[in-house]
Amino acid sequence: MTPVVAANEAGALFTAYHDRICRYIAGMVRDPAEAEDLTQETFLRAYCQQETLRDPKAARGWLYRIATHVCLDRLRKRGRQVALDGGEEAHHGQPAALEPSAQETVERAETSACVQRCLDYLPDSYRAVILLYEAHGLTAPEIAELLSVSVGTVKMRLHRARRRLQEVMEIGCTVSGKDSGVPCCESKK
Repeated sequence: MTPVVAANEAGALFTAYHDRICRYIAGMVRDPAEAEDLTQETFLRAYCQQETLRDPKAARGWLYRIATHVCLDRLRKRGRQVALDGGEEAHHGQPAALEPSAQETVERAETSACVQRCLDYLPDSYRAVILLYEAHGLTAPEIAELLSVSVGTVKMRLHRARRRLQEVMEIGCTVSGKDSGVPCCESKK
């Protein structure tokens, strides 16, 4: 593969997957500016490691694997900085949403902020699995390959992550259904 072809393919991957990878990373690190930096790092690593992509049809999983490792590296370096009182750092990094009605936008933002705060209480390995599965639609085998663990481990982490997320949400908020069918999350005071 010539460098020009490689650059064109890298540009195509960037165009096709940038937004998805950035949203995934934002869900992991909770800071939009840091998410953009880590997204750039992900694509830089992908470009430098392009020879490790054996099957172009597996590019999505390959990029998620790189993004996951970039995020986990950063999270390990900075340590956990989660405020138990749901302080300012819990509100960073909300993924971009489609354009629903104004009321739905507000309800979704409130619910998303609540879930994001609750996700902060999960261990990194649980948060990664639940985000990859629930938010990004990857299958258990795809996640297992990304994280270099067994499918059984992914299923176990997903089950435990859901259970722990439910426990955290029961402690910190009340989830109710609205007429629009959109769940609404309200903090317990």
